[in-house]
Amino acid sequence: MQVFARRGFVLRSASVETRVAYTVFLALVVLGAVSMGALSVFRIGVTPAAIAAYYRGSESEMSFPKQFWQLAEVFHFHLFSISVVLLILSHLLAATPLPLRARLGIVGATSAGAFLDVCAPWAVRYLSGAFAWALLAGWVLLGAGMLCMLGVSLVSMWGPERWSTGAAGPERAAVPEGT
Repeated sequence: MQVFARRGFVLRSASVETRVAYTVFLALVVLGAVSMGALSVFRIGVTPAAIAAYYRGSESEMSFPKQFWQLAEVFHFHLFSISVVLLILSHLLAATPLPLRARLGIVGATSAGAFLDVCAPWAVRYLSGAFAWALLAGWVLLGAGMLCMLGVSLVSMWGPERWSTGAAGPERAAVPEGT
């Protein structure tokens, strides 16, 4: 982690063992994201009606509304796990030569998706089934943002040299090596 404190650090300049460790972490994040997506798609559903029925209950499916403590348990787990994963992915993204605006946009959109992912189930359950659209938007933003962070980080570490240095913005290019 000390290398992140160096201004101008890019993933490509990390040692091979560090890049391998980051790559293993990213591979595990992919598996976690796939399992989260599978649970969302196959257990809850991807239509607003299915999401509303999952959280609010449904007589046609003979399911009960989610209880406060059921939502609280998922909320608690997601708050900690998603925030830690996003923090690490954001640090990795910050160490890529992607322009600052692009990095901020990706982190912002992904964070918005994370907030929707943890908050929208409460709104669906206690306010209106129409908030299922917000949950769907959260899933899309969170999933797309995480994939983008993963892809950019991997390309920056292992892709062709021109891909890991060519997009450097002026804030990275002006920093002398070793500072």
